[in-house]
Amino acid sequence: MKNSSKTKKLTFTVGITTCYGDESILETVKSIRASRGVDKNFPFILIADRVPIKPAIKKELKKYKVRLIENKVEGSQFKKKKQILKLCNTDLIIFTNDDVLFGKNTLKTVKNEFQKNKKTTLVSVYNHPIKSDSLVERAISVGTNIVNRIAKDWNRGDNYLSVIGRFEATRTKWIKRYFDLKDDVVSSDQYMYFENKKNGGTYKYLSNVSVYFRNPQNLREHLKKSSRFQYSKAEMSQYFSYISSDYKIPKTIFLMAVIGEFLTNPIFFTFYILISIYTRFFRIPS
Repeated sequence: MKNSSKTKKLTFTVGITTCYGDESILETVKSIRASRGVDKNFPFILIADRVPIKPAIKKELKKYKVRLIENKVEGSQFKKKKQILKLCNTDLIIFTNDDVLFGKNTLKTVKNEFQKNKKTTLVSVYNHPIKSDSLVERAISVGTNIVNRIAKDWNRGDNYLSVIGRFEATRTKWIKRYFDLKDDVVSSDQYMYFENKKNGGTYKYLSNVSVYFRNPQNLREHLKKSSRFQYSKAEMSQYFSYISSDYKIPKTIFLMAVIGEFLTNPIFFTFYILISIYTRFFRIPS
């Protein structure tokens, strides 16, 4: 008699949402297609708007078997993600952005997590800033490193800081059935975390695999991102009634993260503090 309990291998789709679509997106696509230990022909969907995709880029995307859909009307990130979900027939959906590079084992490790743990419904990974010679970028990376330290140690990784919009993986049936992805949400990564929690899902942070990205290279760009983050708690409070305690980082974990990063990067830590003060004083209105 054949073993009917043999575990079915999970299938997955990778979906990218973008509103820029410049040449750098090809580097993202190449890194994802170069992933180890997974089926090389997994479905790959790209939803773009605002800036038209150049013919040369379209040609390359076709080469890497990326299904491209260009919207004539610009929409939010969640609106484009819902488009991807309608086209997704695999067990898992992995959302990512056009500004990252995947680690070689990231997809395999994430897939294995869902395979091994049936209760896992949402997964994110380590947010790894690429090294730079830019003073501003290196100083901003100090902030990213502090957040990464907190995200890993706080509640064993189960916290809103560890979910990154650059990588959100979930079970397709789960998100289609339970998630209400509202078109006007700005802090989409935090929304995904709290929506998963609200519906009784199990979240897993995998700090041993990464997506690589570049931090803002100038203060103007960083101010936009920082301002958006500063308003995130107020935004999430509109949708979830229980989040106040979820934003209270344990003091010991916070202090250990700050001290650890100061001892590692004392010079750039000082610049980061100055940049943080600047983003608080000149915060962009919500």
